[in-house]
Amino acid sequence: MHEYVMVPIKFNPDLLADFESRFTAALNNEQCHVIVLTGDLNWFSMGMDLDYISTDYEPLFISQFCNILKMVKNSPKPVLARVEGDVIAGGIALMCVADYIISCETVSFSLPESSFGITPTIAMSCLLERITPHHLKFLVWSATAISARKALEWGIVDKISTTETIEQDVRAMSNKLSHIPESIIRESKLLLDWHSSFDKTLDLGSHLLGEKLSDPQIIEKTRHYLECISLFNDEYADHQYEQN
Repeated sequence: MHEYVMVPIKFNPDLLADFESRFTAALNNEQCHVIVLTGDLNWFSMGMDLDYISTDYEPLFISQFCNILKMVKNSPKPVLARVEGDVIAGGIALMCVADYIISCETVSFSLPESSFGITPTIAMSCLLERITPHHLKFLVWSATAISARKALEWGIVDKISTTETIEQDVRAMSNKLSHIPESIIRESKLLLDWHSSFDKTLDLGSHLLGEKLSDPQIIEKTRHYLECISLFNDEYADHQYEQN
């Protein structure tokens, strides 16, 4: 049996605490053998709540997020991500600590943080186990969205599906994962973590991001970015209304 755990569309302390509680409940559910992370049809996750970052940010938030990433990555149960909506910023970090990722063919992936002066060091830490450094630099420096097909080619996702077949694909993979002995999961993760030093890389990413978010100029750039996005969304909505 697998159990779905919904990923927050945006990350702030309250939503992350709720996610941690639900993920822990799935871990403690003896009837659950595989945990499936899922989002909604438009967004798997947008990462950090920039409204929170630009107004009420507290440094402990970064530690909270990193601890959750470590919890998911080190889960004694296999974790599968079912991705039907776009994934950006820190949402990519949470997606990438899953053991297996199935994405719909219409999904896009992006790291737009450089647009407002932030290096996505936490997402980078999580992506390093999946893609090559030069692909990672392209995502970070260009802030360009890539398609699901390109994400599969690069290794960000493990399988491409469709809206019609993704449930079947998730069930099939969940069934395979549920038959893996716990000792193999535990020992595989232990060896791979020793090889890649994920925790150390993530801790460095956390430190670098914390330094950036303590800079008032970065916070101001974040506010400006939000204003531009809001203006664009308003103009797009007005244009769509006029067309209709």
